[in-house]
Amino acid sequence: MNTKKCAILMAGLFAGAIGLSACDSPTWNAEGAIFTYTDAQGNRVAYTAEDLLNDYRQDGTSLSTEFDHVYEVLIRNYYEDPSQATVLAELEQNATAAVLEDRQTAETNAESNGTSYEEEFESILDAAGVDNIDELFQHHLYEEEQQRFQQDLEQNFGTGNNSVNGVDAMRDGEYTIDGETYEAFPESEKWGLGNDGWLKEQMPYHFRHILVQLSSGVSKEYTQDKISEPTAVDEGGEATDLANVVIALAGARVVDNADGTRSLQALQGNDRWSFGRIANVYSDDSGSAAAYGDSGIVTKVMENDYVPEFKLGAYAFESLYNARNKESTYGKENAYRITPGLREDAEVGENGVITAEMIDENQTIDVGGVEKTIYEFFNDFNKSEGDASNKSGIGQIPFGAAIALLEEGKVQQDNDGNPVNNSVDTFFPRNVIYNKYFNHHNICVITPNEIATNSIGDIVDTTHTWEDFMTVQDGKVTKEDYNGIYNADFGALPGFQVNTQNVLPEFEHNVLTNDKGQIVLAVRAGSDSYQGIHFIVIERSGLSEYGQTLDSNNQVIENTAPVENEDIATLSEYYTTATPSMSRYPTYTVDGEKESKTTYVNFNNSSTTSQTERADEVSNLITSYNTNLSSYNFQRLVENGSIEFADKQVEQEMETYVQTSRQAKRDTDFNNWSNNWKAYAEMLAAQEQARAFGEGTGTGYLISEICAVDYQTQNIAGIWDVNGACYYPTSGAAA
Repeated sequence: MNTKKCAILMAGLFAGAIGLSACDSPTWNAEGAIFTYTDAQGNRVAYTAEDLLNDYRQDGTSLSTEFDHVYEVLIRNYYEDPSQATVLAELEQNATAAVLEDRQTAETNAESNGTSYEEEFESILDAAGVDNIDELFQHHLYEEEQQRFQQDLEQNFGTGNNSVNGVDAMRDGEYTIDGETYEAFPESEKWGLGNDGWLKEQMPYHFRHILVQLSSGVSKEYTQDKISEPTAVDEGGEATDLANVVIALAGARVVDNADGTRSLQALQGNDRWSFGRIANVYSDDSGSAAAYGDSGIVTKVMENDYVPEFKLGAYAFESLYNARNKESTYGKENAYRITPGLREDAEVGENGVITAEMIDENQTIDVGGVEKTIYEFFNDFNKSEGDASNKSGIGQIPFGAAIALLEEGKVQQDNDGNPVNNSVDTFFPRNVIYNKYFNHHNICVITPNEIATNSIGDIVDTTHTWEDFMTVQDGKVTKEDYNGIYNADFGALPGFQVNTQNVLPEFEHNVLTNDKGQIVLAVRAGSDSYQGIHFIVIERSGLSEYGQTLDSNNQVIENTAPVENEDIATLSEYYTTATPSMSRYPTYTVDGEKESKTTYVNFNNSSTTSQTERADEVSNLITSYNTNLSSYNFQRLVENGSIEFADKQVEQEMETYVQTSRQAKRDTDFNNWSNNWKAYAEMLAAQEQARAFGEGTGTGYLISEICAVDYQTQNIAGIWDVNGACYYPTSGAAA
């Protein structure tokens, strides 16, 4: 043993535990073994202090904890035992192949980068934390051994009962033997925190989405963002694309009539485009577009998977605004897990009610001079008339705004041919309409309402004039509507036929749903790589235990128990780790024949290869969601007698470390979670402040829709005069 490794051992928790007086002379306890391990086949391996020294991994990488050290020696000595000779030979072959692959990678990189093989191979050694090829082999061998050991445990979760699937137990947080249910990760006085399994701890959601990318969009530009639109009549653009997506989602299209007018036509039955087809045709996210909008699985623990507007916006909708979740038992019990602004130790309240004790009073933001907790901020639902920002809660986009974009998108001059406001493009009608109705970073739904601009077009059949939506006095707008007025023709479109009152009772009329009856959520979002608007549907909610059904009243209801002989998977079944070719894959019966249920694994997917990849994806997410999963394995092996400690001091220190590491992991995850919510809340507060600036005075940064209306009517007195509503009320416009 070299002095470096000796120093590591002496410095790390481990030396005191086994009574080391010097690195080359370990002190043995009376029995000679610190602990023993007995596998499911009855093979017994003893581990001594000398083993813990001599079998320390020879790859130059220090293990960070005593637990890591003991766990590694447990695994490595297990495979050194003669009973595992055949398995070890297989794992050594795999490790050798991995080394050869590393060498091939070095050769390829050297040729691509114009460097030497030696330089590239040294980089690979550095990345693995090793000094030479022998240590690299040992590095890969331990990876293989650790994976195999984990797989063996997962086969029956260390129970010795082959009816138990270990990955499913980790997914569900429980398993059943002979009719009795056991917790998979119980809390322990000795070992510390338990957890409820992947489904509840990580709240997986399966989304589909359509992205309309905005090439001119600017991050955090809440009032004067821009969208493109070519001037040629037969060319498309972002305004047209945005309009076409919304219109198609509603089950409609705009047709040209013989008299030169245009009208809105409802599409019935098979003529209506599915969400997947719309995504395939229009979405600017090429990956999900090819998969008909499929966005994959999103969980709490994933970092940088989706922008906060998408992920946290959907979580806010599900936990705060979706009334159906507050009524269903599973939703009441678990919504707090994704609710913004709750304490780390928050647990479900009585009947699912959020109590003051659950709210984190330390997480606050300033909202217009008022200090609010994060929970209060997101729970501040407000859809009152005249509200420019829709506050922090759920917003609404009138369907008529899409029609207005289609009609006014290419307008850049008035009826006399004069450039719109000296060609200041923030005043182009498409940008005025877009900023007012679509540029929301809080999650929105789409309502069957018309807007003021619809009164000057020819597509919408309306009896309203712009005066029904706003009031102009002395050239200034003293009252402006931001939510629109219900239009019966819009309400009759297929996309507004599903009864959504049990989800959003605050809305007088149904909101937009797709061809499957799923509510369409919309949000303005962006990152360093794109800016755009997402249209989102929740394919499977983490708060839906038994799935949903469309009832006789055309209302989507939450099932309260498993549904027999229908293609409705439970939440556990939806995230199966099996493929349809396996006997344990969820099925239902039709005319006496078994059929495969629709799950994440086979969703829109009949390829055997792809189904296997998706089943593996689910399995990998489950087995990797918590870095302390190995500690639960170890705890279970100790508690069921597979591991027996002769040295009680080592056992106690292992328990102490596991307690500490589990709490540290929970603290870290919670801090990241709460800080992400706070950052998102601060973004929305900034949006609210920007949109509300000068509201009702005609001098705010959000340009009034009256400006877009007047490009066509040219009869609204005073709005273009100095200090009028449309007289350059922006910080960026030239005087």
